[in-house]
Amino acid sequence: MKILVTFAVASEFAAWRRQHDFRQVAHEPFELYVSEIGGNAVRALLTGMGTAAASAATRWALTSPADICVSSGFVGALNGSLGVGMVVAGRVVLRAERELAVASDHQLLAIAQDAGARQVERFLTSEHLIADAAQKVALAGEADAVEMESFEILAEAARHGVRAAAIRSVSDTASCSLPYDFDRARDARGQIRLSALAAQVLCQPQRLPALLRLARDCRFAARQLADFLDQYLMLLSARLDLSQSEMVAAT
Repeated sequence: MKILVTFAVASEFAAWRRQHDFRQVAHEPFELYVSEIGGNAVRALLTGMGTAAASAATRWALTSPADICVSSGFVGALNGSLGVGMVVAGRVVLRAERELAVASDHQLLAIAQDAGARQVERFLTSEHLIADAAQKVALAGEADAVEMESFEILAEAARHGVRAAAIRSVSDTASCSLPYDFDRARDARGQIRLSALAAQVLCQPQRLPALLRLARDCRFAARQLADFLDQYLMLLSARLDLSQSEMVAAT
């Protein structure tokens, strides 16, 4: 099988990259890595953070054939029962502030559950990072988790006739406020500029311990995600029927 797995930034991909012999085959316009895992030809794409970057990167990657696409990486919990490192699969992905939704492929979701993911009803794709716990509380009635790419990735996959699912690991809980403004630290390609983040740390050094805790939680989430993806790919190879697709886009 030909499988495309997307991540927004390198830290989401880092643990899985260490577990396999990934070889970088492109740096521009987007970073792309390839490996063979369990007999599958796997491509790992770094889209950059945000909807525009995710759409452009996925459209570019899908000019090459793929059987399935997995929107992966981190997700922020809105549901208070979701803990750090929990792998969650969204049945439907909503686009924030728009009456748009796209559904994950039913069979891909079922296999994700068997691989250890918890299925939740809704992911919310936001144009901007939801950084404050109060914002998360306000959005909890709309979705179980929030991120910045999955709607665009699944929509592009649907346009290319590729089966897709949104499956991510929780990096921050519903009660967690992010210590710095990562949106301000993003560059034009959706990557975090360390110099911009360092400038915020210098202005507000009292928040540094919270940043270090977040970094620890993200490393744990990445390891949990890497272990899940290995199990998931193994089950996909054994069970997936490529003749059936249940991806649904709705407006």
